[in-house]
Amino acid sequence: MRNLRNPFFVGDQPWATESTGWADAWMSAPSVYAVAAQTSVDVAAAINFAREHNLRLVVKGGGHSYLGTSNAPDSLLIWTRAMDDIQLHDAFAPQNCSTPPQPAVSVGAGTIWLHVYDAVTTKAGRYMQGGGCTTVGVAGLVQSGGFGSLSKNYGTAAASLLEAEVVTADGTVRIANACTNPDLFWALKGGGGGSFGVVTRLTLKTHELAERAGAAIFNIKAMSGPAFRELIRKFVAFYAERLFNPHWGESVTFQRNDTLSIAMVSYGLDKATAQAVWQPFLDWIAASPQDYRLTGKPIIADMPARNWWDAEFRKKYTPEAIITDLRPSANPNDFSWTGDHDQIGAFWSGYETLWLPASLLQTDQQQRLADALYAATRHWGFAIHFNKGLSGAPDEAVAASRDTATDRPPLGGPV
Repeated sequence: MRNLRNPFFVGDQPWATESTGWADAWMSAPSVYAVAAQTSVDVAAAINFAREHNLRLVVKGGGHSYLGTSNAPDSLLIWTRAMDDIQLHDAFAPQNCSTPPQPAVSVGAGTIWLHVYDAVTTKAGRYMQGGGCTTVGVAGLVQSGGFGSLSKNYGTAAASLLEAEVVTADGTVRIANACTNPDLFWALKGGGGGSFGVVTRLTLKTHELAERAGAAIFNIKAMSGPAFRELIRKFVAFYAERLFNPHWGESVTFQRNDTLSIAMVSYGLDKATAQAVWQPFLDWIAASPQDYRLTGKPIIADMPARNWWDAEFRKKYTPEAIITDLRPSANPNDFSWTGDHDQIGAFWSGYETLWLPASLLQTDQQQRLADALYAATRHWGFAIHFNKGLSGAPDEAVAASRDTATDRPPLGGPV
């Protein structure tokens, strides 16, 4: 039972999934048989067998699908966990394309993001746009669009896809890029995991990495409902003025008990710069002690961006932020974020995402937005994930993300 709260254990089992189910939708149920694929030839053999015998077929990489797409009862499972090779390229050019070579990384379909970040960022000093949870599978995230903590700066993971190796339903191993099978390539860039074939390898471009990254973490308790409404209004205005840019991502939670929880990450800012960004908001809180109370000292910190996914650095300087895999055979560099552990083994009773238009951040619309957010807190707690929309991101990141199969909704609003 303890291992079922360990995302690395969950990923190591062909029958296990990160979520245990969703009310009135699906329940985690193991496949009857699983093919532990190691090569694209294995995947092709499994697809051919399933097609010839009319079997239900599912694919599991990381197993993080909230929609239950990585498992199904009475099915044959293609399990790509062992396909976890990582290869860095100083200059990669897609097959049959004349585009200039660029830095990239090729990964097997079963690779998880932590291991890619370790190779690309910790060891090589570059960045690859990916997921937030460390055990999310690379292939599934890219095929599903792929927002991450730094999407406000880099866009989506799908937009970074340069080439994919994929086995289609006829059992053929194909290369898909902008010049070869371009329609299939476009569909793989955010069209849905496992929808158009079984991806066996992906090559994604890597990006330059800033010197510093950091976080702003604190809670504000309002002493009354009207004070909380005003706090929300103030934060909306503050976000529009100071945080609506490529430097800030992650989330703010609006709780039913009149508490605003800040959990944001910064990129490209040192601690002094980040402190200066937040100081006017903190001064406003401090000026009304009768209405607001900080529950603990605010954390506004920075670190070398290269060490963000560095296990040894995290163990030494931010041990409270991570949970390591304590199994005797575990990789000592494997860890997950403390803040993600409520999701492991969760059974979802409801989960909904709504896009808010960026126009609500305009000065004459901010009160309207604040009133709506406050009214919602009278019924349920919720979070705004600012990095899951690209309004405010650089034009280059927005343009690249428009050229994917997850086109319009993420680009029109802040969340």
